[in-house]
Amino acid sequence: MNRRRKRRTVRTASRDTLSRTYDKAAKELLATRSILAPVLQETVAEFRGLSLETIARDCIEQDPWISEVPVEPGRTNRRFRRRATRKLRGLATEQSERDEGYITFDLLFYARVPGTGERIKFLINIEAQRQDTNYSLLKRAIFYASRLISSQKERDFTGQDYDSICKVYTIWLCFYLPEGEESSMTHYELHEVNDIGSHREEKENYDLINVTTVHIGEDENPAKLLRFLRLVFFSRLSEEMIARKLEQDFGVKTDEDARKGLTNMCNLSEGIKEEGRAEGRAEGEARTWVASVRNIMKNMKLTAQQAVEAVAVPAQFRKQVLEQVE
Repeated sequence: MNRRRKRRTVRTASRDTLSRTYDKAAKELLATRSILAPVLQETVAEFRGLSLETIARDCIEQDPWISEVPVEPGRTNRRFRRRATRKLRGLATEQSERDEGYITFDLLFYARVPGTGERIKFLINIEAQRQDTNYSLLKRAIFYASRLISSQKERDFTGQDYDSICKVYTIWLCFYLPEGEESSMTHYELHEVNDIGSHREEKENYDLINVTTVHIGEDENPAKLLRFLRLVFFSRLSEEMIARKLEQDFGVKTDEDARKGLTNMCNLSEGIKEEGRAEGRAEGEARTWVASVRNIMKNMKLTAQQAVEAVAVPAQFRKQVLEQVE
């Protein structure tokens, strides 16, 4: 009985490690400009009609913060003020202990509309959950957007200079479907409604929040964004085949960072697929695990043991794999 409990505990720990690593890899892949640009092109009204090259080169102002900026009041601005020039990759492992355990924005970055000088702040959240939440995801999204509005005071504007508030987009990519629903994209924004009289405000004075939710399933909805996200995150093709189809079908030219990200996702998907299979694999399969572990170690800077756990190498191959990669 105790042995069974121990095996279940180890298996659960392995799944948890794989889930966290998969979530991290998904965020890092989405943070690359060549993958991020098609998402922005389809979800941001100001970017529709712009080329992917223009969005990636001229609109995205900096590399995104990844799981670094806390959501909680009083903590958001502290991260914004520590703006680094280097690429920010990985979870907030280098941040102050005082922020550990706090909820953070998954991806967060500034962007501009070319030719206008208008500044728009984007928040992109990736929900790694495979099932619906037990609370309203929309209410959470609105809370996040509101935090990004209120946190601008004394950072993007001071005193009563409210005309300098930046517009906020919060885009939620949810890799699951609520029960009974199909893949969808829905956005929520502020509108002017005249109850009495004919007063009119300039749209720029109230068009400050846009919440977009995208639910991605494996159904056959032909929408461009859904097909793109399925290919990147659901496909069982090789990294080379995915990169080729991205260029052929969507005009997306993957850069080195995106290629590394696709490789990591493919390796981790293989780990998910292989977990729990029967023992007795051929030598050729062992070589495949060695290659996957080496790729994860190189691209995500993990130790051999961490990489073995991340891709869920079967127990019968672990010793062999560790001996070959260490």
